[in-house]
Amino acid sequence: MINLLDTPGRDPSRVVIIGGGLAGLSAAEAIARVGGQRIRITLLESRRVAGGRVGSFSDDVTGESIDYCQHVTMGCCTNFISLLERSGQIDDWPRYSSLIFLHPQTGASRFAPSRLLSPPLHLAVTLKQLKYLARDSRRRIKHGLLRLMRTPAIELQDRSARDWLQANGQDDTTITLFWDVILVSALGDRTDCVSMAAARKVIIDGFAAARGASDVLVPRKPLSNLIGDVLSAHVARSGVEFRRGVTATGLQRTSNDALQVETYSGEQLTAEHVIIAAPWFAAAKLLRASSFAEAFPLLDELQTLPASPITGVHLWLDREIMQEPHAAIVGLLPQWIFRQPIDVKSSGDEHYYQVVISGSRDIRGRDKAALVAQIMSDLSRVLPAANHANVMRFKMVTDPQSVFSVSPEVDRLRPQSRTPVKGLYLAGDWTQTGWAATMEGAVISGMIAANQVLAHEALPELKIDPGLPRGWLARWLIRD
Repeated sequence: MINLLDTPGRDPSRVVIIGGGLAGLSAAEAIARVGGQRIRITLLESRRVAGGRVGSFSDDVTGESIDYCQHVTMGCCTNFISLLERSGQIDDWPRYSSLIFLHPQTGASRFAPSRLLSPPLHLAVTLKQLKYLARDSRRRIKHGLLRLMRTPAIELQDRSARDWLQANGQDDTTITLFWDVILVSALGDRTDCVSMAAARKVIIDGFAAARGASDVLVPRKPLSNLIGDVLSAHVARSGVEFRRGVTATGLQRTSNDALQVETYSGEQLTAEHVIIAAPWFAAAKLLRASSFAEAFPLLDELQTLPASPITGVHLWLDREIMQEPHAAIVGLLPQWIFRQPIDVKSSGDEHYYQVVISGSRDIRGRDKAALVAQIMSDLSRVLPAANHANVMRFKMVTDPQSVFSVSPEVDRLRPQSRTPVKGLYLAGDWTQTGWAATMEGAVISGMIAANQVLAHEALPELKIDPGLPRGWLARWLIRD
């Protein structure tokens, strides 16, 4: 921590951060690292636990805490990974440099970038490893990847991913077998909904630009523990006043030009700076209840940003059905399966697995038992041992507002951190971060908001990591 002493005779400035998810925790941690005694930080979280949209349930049988849906991060998410390192939890995020793709006809294919070839050529060998791709599809994919590398993101903001892919030689089979497998999971929505600019960010930064970018880090403990407990405790140790169970209900300007946050209990907190780090729908509601509502003409659009649901299907089976820790599934209802992804205690002879389905609008309202039967049928097509497995119990959790749908229209609505109101800033993965709805985007948004505060206080701003360094070939081939 950089410890800057107070200016003699000057009281510390105060920052109130509304929201204890990753964005709010990131903002608090960043300001505390630089501000030291110069800035007092109060973080308000409406719930009794921190973590924001990261939630968990308690298993009725074992009492274990299990995340509603399995989260992972990638090697390209350098700001989030740095935060994990600073908070002392990186060892709880095992890193995998290869992935397994399961296809009903061809079985398992290992996706492992070459260690010898320079990026982005290190991906060339991976296409041959994916046995379910026909030669024609591999040719189309190589053509599409080259076109994507040579097209700057700014030229793709008004195009949906599927529209651009089809216009650039990708037929429906190739989109289903390759592009959808990567993009739906990474962006949380279908390729006909997301913008091609967001898709490009995934493909280029997450796979093509640098070695290690496509590595997958899977937490071995629930994020309600790692983010809600470990990270929040790290932030509290840095001097941040962490107040749980406090809901902000209003915001106004005081007579001495400060900002005043009103809480549900009637308390009023005065500060020079306020960062709203709540989800988009909650942020819009708070702004609407403030005296600054007229300064935000797009509140209706912000509050109703379309969301994409993600479903986590928790299965306790009577036998083991796979040896790999996780795998992507091609062309079937389950998109990912994780074997005992966290340190969950099983009861008796139970074996725990989690299936993740992103963009799960189509299954809303369907009978849960019938869905589990379809999932098990699909799993038996790619994992032969599942043919003989019995479901001892299951739990299905769908978060309808898990992520915002990063469509071209939504991308244009995402606000900047700085607002028209002096001293008021926004943070959250839904703000303009250059990333889609990801933990990396949330962390970056918090750092952007923190830098606004630090700049106003004439303190050094923190450098936001631009990502993994690119080699000469990637710099030459990829146009940004």
